[in-house]
Amino acid sequence: MPQNHFRQFIVFATVLIVSEVATAVLFQSSMAASEEFHKYALQNNQQTYTQWFRDVIRNSTEEAHPQVLEFSQQALKEGPSKQVLSDWDLLRHSIDLNKPDREVFTLLAEKLSLKKELCRYILLDTELANILESPSILQNCPQRAQPLPQHLDEQLEPTDLLVVDGKIFTKSQLPQKLVEGTYHWEIISNRYEDRHFVGTAAEFVKQKFYLQAWVSGDCRDYKLNYKNLTAPPQFEVYFSKTCVNPGIPPEKTFSSWASEHKPLLWGLGILAAGLAVAPLKNKTLVVTSP
Repeated sequence: MPQNHFRQFIVFATVLIVSEVATAVLFQSSMAASEEFHKYALQNNQQTYTQWFRDVIRNSTEEAHPQVLEFSQQALKEGPSKQVLSDWDLLRHSIDLNKPDREVFTLLAEKLSLKKELCRYILLDTELANILESPSILQNCPQRAQPLPQHLDEQLEPTDLLVVDGKIFTKSQLPQKLVEGTYHWEIISNRYEDRHFVGTAAEFVKQKFYLQAWVSGDCRDYKLNYKNLTAPPQFEVYFSKTCVNPGIPPEKTFSSWASEHKPLLWGLGILAAGLAVAPLKNKTLVVTSP
């Protein structure tokens, strides 16, 4: 299962465990005005997709990935080496890290005295300093930090989330500095499908993302492209303040189609009647007695 689909599955499964009855989560149609969308969500006390994603990830009870645990044990046996660092970099970019993963990597970096890797995670998530055996090792981290590009926030809409190596930030709370190097970046949006990128902050700023809308179609005929949508009542799509529909549209029947296309059916009926009468116009009707 692709990693982004796996994450969506974990998020969804956690929601089901936490709450059997949940208020529908709102996705935004690409045609909907953002201001109206958020005003509607606030007035109706509904979570948007980004709010839901953030809260579920924060409250997740996930454990560290098996690959991370296996790698950490192997790295402790082998000690620091170019191969270990290469494998570490590859692993970090090939899976969606969660908080337990970052905790394992932080402790591993401390055990192996890899100060750059250690500072990497501490600058990304300052709370990780609380799990260290010797916090004094962090004294040189400020010198390793690099300011993030000034225009990084332009990749985000006001309510988008930026996920950096599994750590979630809102647009107004982006980190100011990080250790130089590559990261796994994700943009989480109410309007567009999740976007993923692996690279440096400078490369991320220059990246041109293709924007694939969560919702295709309009209020009357649409599709929500959420890949792991297995509980339709949990989700709704906002088109306008007068049109908020279930995540999965009701099944189309002939009667519903006919109801929506009455003018077309009337026109076809009149046309059919006209075609049936036309051949009789120049005919003489003869009635013979038996």
